[in-house]
Amino acid sequence: MKKSIFILFCSICISLLFSACEINLSTARITDVKMCTSLSDNQCLADNNSFTTNEAEIYISCTLKNAPENTDVQFSWLYMAQQDPFTIDQVVLSSGDQLGSLQLQSSLSKPNNGWPRGAYEVQIQIMGTEKAVIVKQFIVE
Repeated sequence: MKKSIFILFCSICISLLFSACEINLSTARITDVKMCTSLSDNQCLADNNSFTTNEAEIYISCTLKNAPENTDVQFSWLYMAQQDPFTIDQVVLSSGDQLGSLQLQSSLSKPNNGWPRGAYEVQIQIMGTEKAVIVKQFIVE
C-alpha cells in the first residue's frame, strides 16, 4: 500500500513538473532561402542579393520543413541605415493545420518615394522556438 501511494505521488509530481515547463521540441526548420523580383509557383527560382531602385517589389521565399500544426514564421524587413537598423515591416505567417513542408514567401513593395539606396536585410524566425534567426542580406543600388 505504501509503495503504491509513493508511486502515485511520484507520478503526480512528474506530471506537474512537465506541465509547468513549456518545452518546444519542434523539428521545424527553414531551408532554401532565396530573394528575387518575381515568383514562380510562390517561390523564387534564383537567388539575388542586389536590386535596382526601379524594382516594384522584392520577394523572399523559403521552405518550412517538418512543421507541426500552427507553426508561426516571422519575416522582419530592415533597412540598415547608418548604425541603427530600421524595421520597415514584420509579417507573421502560420502553417495552420498543414503539416510537413510548406512553401512560404513574403514581399516588400517599392515605397511611394522610391527605394532608398543601401543595405537591407530580412530576418526569418520560427516563433516560439530556440532556433537561430536566419538573416538574408541584400542591397538596393
